[in-house]
Amino acid sequence: MSATIKGLGFSDVEPQPGFTATQDENGGWTGRHTFAIRRTAWANSAVRGRFVKGVSITALDPGLSPYWSFMKTVTREVTSEEGDFSMVTVTLSGGEGATYDDEDLAADTEPTYRLSGQLQDSPLSLHPKWTALSDIEKNGLGLLIRGQAEYDLPTFKVGLYSVEDEVFNAIKDSTGAEIVMDADDAKAFALRIARGETTYLRPVLTWTESTQGSGGLTNAQLNKLGNISTPRGSPPEAAGTRDWMLTSAFQETRGELVTTDLEWTLSEKGGHDTFLYEQPA
Repeated sequence: MSATIKGLGFSDVEPQPGFTATQDENGGWTGRHTFAIRRTAWANSAVRGRFVKGVSITALDPGLSPYWSFMKTVTREVTSEEGDFSMVTVTLSGGEGATYDDEDLAADTEPTYRLSGQLQDSPLSLHPKWTALSDIEKNGLGLLIRGQAEYDLPTFKVGLYSVEDEVFNAIKDSTGAEIVMDADDAKAFALRIARGETTYLRPVLTWTESTQGSGGLTNAQLNKLGNISTPRGSPPEAAGTRDWMLTSAFQETRGELVTTDLEWTLSEKGGHDTFLYEQPA
């Protein structure tokens, strides 16, 4: 080490052997490099200024290949060593190019993809068996869920009990017909609601694309949030005419390295509502 710092001046910064750079699976780079300075030199603002966040590593160490110019400083650590000098270690990060080209991935982007499934507590109205019920049955079940009516098991009717008359009065729909749970599934829902069950565990599948580069999400990507959208990366296909919606966008910048996550959520059978969620032309 002493040979490396021989003749080190007060404002000198001497690169040390051992520069490292690691590329992760998403294409982003992180690294470290160490420099020797005189122990009292850190009090010099000009020396400190050479290690501020965002400085290219090739500006600090011109002896490195110009290829590494995209690697920029993120953090700095000063360690006092034996003798009259200190070691300054910087962490580095960077991406070789932009992540996105408008709506598509840039040519050199190396994304990773992740499929995730979990159970989510959801209202009974989202259950596949609910969609097959008649509108009258759905309205009646809605009254039960909101506590605006009661279910009479012997007659399968929806209405209100009169305590004074000890009579069950069925509620009528707009045509004057009493609301009756005719379908077996409607009766099963009504029984569960009567027991206080108004939700069920619904499987939710998401598909996530993770990338790293020197640029973040584009306007074209962000404009798709909340719209039906086909994910990249060939996600598994589900039966029942389902489709995907872009439901989450995440971006984090650390130094010059930008990490992005885009997440799509799979619809129930029949797909998302195109009236509400189809991307405008």
